[in-house]
Amino acid sequence: MKRQREVMIGNFAIARGLVEAGIELAAAYPGTPSSEIIPGVITFSRRENRDIHAEWSTNERCAFEVAYGASYIGKKAACMMKQVGLNVAFPSLIHSLEKPIRGGLVIISCDDPGPQSSQTEQDTRLIATLFNIPVFDPASPKEAADLAYYSVNYSYEHKTPVILRSTHRVSHAREDVPIYPIGKRRVKFSEGPEHPAEIKPGEDSPLAIVASGMSYSIARDVIKGLGLEKRIPIYKVTKIPGVKSTDPNLTDFVNGYKRVLVLEETDSVIEAILKDGGKISGRRDGVIPREGEITYDVARYAIEGLAKRYGLLKKTFSPDENIERALKGISFPHRPPKLCAGCPHRASFYAMNFTYRDALFPGDIGCYTLGTTMGAVDTCLDMGGGITLASGFYDAFSQDGLYPPILASIGDSTFFHACLEPLYDAVKKRKRFILVIMDNGTTAMTGMQPTPQSGMAANGTPANSIPIEGVLTGFGIDFIRVVDPYDMPGMVKTLIEAYEYIKKPGKESIGPAVIIGRHPCILAIKEDPSKKAFHPLELEEGCIGCKHCIRKFECPAILFDEEKKRIKIDMGLCVRCGICLYACPSHSKGKELSALLKKGG
Repeated sequence: MKRQREVMIGNFAIARGLVEAGIELAAAYPGTPSSEIIPGVITFSRRENRDIHAEWSTNERCAFEVAYGASYIGKKAACMMKQVGLNVAFPSLIHSLEKPIRGGLVIISCDDPGPQSSQTEQDTRLIATLFNIPVFDPASPKEAADLAYYSVNYSYEHKTPVILRSTHRVSHAREDVPIYPIGKRRVKFSEGPEHPAEIKPGEDSPLAIVASGMSYSIARDVIKGLGLEKRIPIYKVTKIPGVKSTDPNLTDFVNGYKRVLVLEETDSVIEAILKDGGKISGRRDGVIPREGEITYDVARYAIEGLAKRYGLLKKTFSPDENIERALKGISFPHRPPKLCAGCPHRASFYAMNFTYRDALFPGDIGCYTLGTTMGAVDTCLDMGGGITLASGFYDAFSQDGLYPPILASIGDSTFFHACLEPLYDAVKKRKRFILVIMDNGTTAMTGMQPTPQSGMAANGTPANSIPIEGVLTGFGIDFIRVVDPYDMPGMVKTLIEAYEYIKKPGKESIGPAVIIGRHPCILAIKEDPSKKAFHPLELEEGCIGCKHCIRKFECPAILFDEEKKRIKIDMGLCVRCGICLYACPSHSKGKELSALLKKGG
């Protein structure tokens, strides 16, 4: 019988390996680049008719502890998160190492070199090596499936948690992955030296490479492209050695060459483990940039430079001349990240900045962090940080008798993930600021996963719904308003009302004023009734060329025609929400907002 194969992304390959290894529980909090693993587990669990409990947990600590609890009583379990999410689970992870588990536990932590969708570049391998946690580093989607399978069995056999570390290039790349029956995967992953037939350590080549993860795959491509397959040996590191358990084979390999280039993402973990002796090049000596993703160009520049220095390469390999010629003279428009056309968060941010331009705007982590360029997000620390920073701002200014408007913003998923404790603390201590909860009904940034308010489990079945208003009422918050951000006048009026509330003198019971800006995510609904309410030409025809809507509203569907000196609507992007009319100073709706502001609501 011919073995089945499927083309899939790395995260689905990880899920396939976990299911084939017989996991019985999987828990995660969505975070790019890890978000597709739980859907993959659910997909393959159904296909194989397995009874695997799979859930979206409220945060990463919950996900880890749910999985740890299952592994503690003998089950095979896994939890998934992105690299900064591991910080949330970190205390529990460290304490879990104190006692052996009875089952198996794999922590999949997906790193984000660059970073592309994170606030920092954290390297999961660094934490693992410091605490001697076994960590496996796949170099491709296929290898990710093999290592996921192997990790479950390794953990179950050794009765200790292990980490599978992916990166966004592994998680989101696609490859033809073999499919095996449950428990029958033939694991094939390589580790160790790869010497071309005619090269022996210390003799024919003064230069060698040590690489792990996707950096290994890139190094192989670069060496092939330079025609150096028979000149430069590579040592592939798949299981990262801990600080107390260095790999003697790796040490022997390094000792056999005059110069060794280490390619790894993101920190200098392998470099730190190896004894330099003046022969190691990589991030520490600047041959590889000290931060950021190791792209093909970065690896090629480093390998080509060292190969020339050691006489292995004479010809300079430049990019394809035809490509250079084709690109010459072509300019590409600068397109910074923006909220989607029709995003309700844009309406909320515009109202916040319009109403209180000189306010402090502590923000949070999510797609709504893009409010930064709209002048409505000043800070971005971590999930929940918008509320705690708002509290700190209030305390600092009130000490000096100053009470500027403070408008914090968070998302609905973040509210449950990390905001309950800081908000309760702010209520208890009567911190006076405005909190805008941007409720679009989904975890939009990471792939439309349900929130605790959604009333839906990870597998699509009904679940208990926890309304945000109920939590706020339980905390004892007096000022709670629910507003549709598409109702721009209503949002501006409510913001003014909220500030007047928290400014009231002498009322000791006053705490935060909370506004829930509730409108479904444009990407999560099939058709928005608002699409029928607006004719885009209305904005074009009345344009006077002031560019206020472009600078302050930042809708990607609004362009500026330099010839006609007025805006132009991109009908391929426009969702006909009509909110841009409020951002036009010369339109009647824009004048309506200005009048509201003058009247004070």
